[in-house]
Amino acid sequence: DHVRTNTYRNAIMHHKDLISGKVVLDVGCGTGVLSIFCAFAGATRVYAVDASDIALQAMEIVRENELSDKVIVLHGRIEDVEIEEKVDVIISEWMGYMLLYESMLGSVIFARDKWLKPGGLILPS
Repeated sequence: DHVRTNTYRNAIMHHKDLISGKVVLDVGCGTGVLSIFCAFAGATRVYAVDASDIALQAMEIVRENELSDKVIVLHGRIEDVEIEEKVDVIISEWMGYMLLYESMLGSVIFARDKWLKPGGLILPS
C-alpha cells in the first residue's frame, strides 16, 4: 500500500549510508519497489528474489526504470536460488499481515545464514 511504500522509501533514503556501495538481497521482493529504492540509494547490486509470479512483473518494472544493470530479479524461493556472492544487507517486508499471514521470517533467517556477510545488516531489524 502507498503509505507503507512511502515509509520504506523514506527509511531507505534516510539510511542510505547503510545501503550505498553495498550488495543487497531483497527477500520476497514482490514488485521490486524496495529493490529499486536501494538502487536509487546507491547499492552496488541488488538481488530481488520472489517465489511467486510477481517476480516476472518485478523484472519488467526494473527494466522500465533502467536498473537492470543493478537489480537482478530471481524468480524462485530463496531456499532454491543461487547467488554468486555474499551480501552486505538483507531487506524484507518479512512480518506479513498481523505477523502471521505471508510471514517471511523463516526465509529471512535462511537467507541470513546462507548469504549474509559477517557483520551484515538485516533491515528492518
